[in-house]
Amino acid sequence: MSETIALTPVEMTPEIMQKLEDNGLIIRLCPGHHVLNPARNETQDATIYASEPRFGPHKLIAVTINAFEPRYFGSHEDNEEFLLIGDPATKPLYLIIATCKQADLDSKIQSRKLSADDFIALRVKYNDPEVSFFTMLKHAPHGEVTVDQKGQLPSFYVTEPRDLITNRTNFDPYLLKVV
Repeated sequence: MSETIALTPVEMTPEIMQKLEDNGLIIRLCPGHHVLNPARNETQDATIYASEPRFGPHKLIAVTINAFEPRYFGSHEDNEEFLLIGDPATKPLYLIIATCKQADLDSKIQSRKLSADDFIALRVKYNDPEVSFFTMLKHAPHGEVTVDQKGQLPSFYVTEPRDLITNRTNFDPYLLKVV
């Protein structure tokens, strides 16, 4: 028998996204966030992060969601960029992110101490430079769902290392549900 954990979606705001960054789960890619200080008549660049060579070069993928339960929830061994470029008229898209890293989440599941407080369910906001573009950091568990109703399916883009796999979370005996 599964124990349902009901998640109430929240709006994607700069404050929520900054909190996720402060908790070491994402890197925000937004106006003014990585401004450098070049000298007069100079240009400066800085690496935000570099992928580990063992995962291969980067790739760009399109993602379309038609799942109502986070069956593909999990984490990766390296970072990936979310580019929430999409049509706001599609069915709602929810990005569920654990508020801890994968090892801690697994421990909470095994000790049966998992609760809704261990997740944030973001109601995705498309095309907003303040919240729609960010790096999901390695070992940050996450997954996407939509609603079971008629309508155009939600889509977005992700860049990630070519050989990256998803380490799927075994939630047994729990079931996450966005309400």
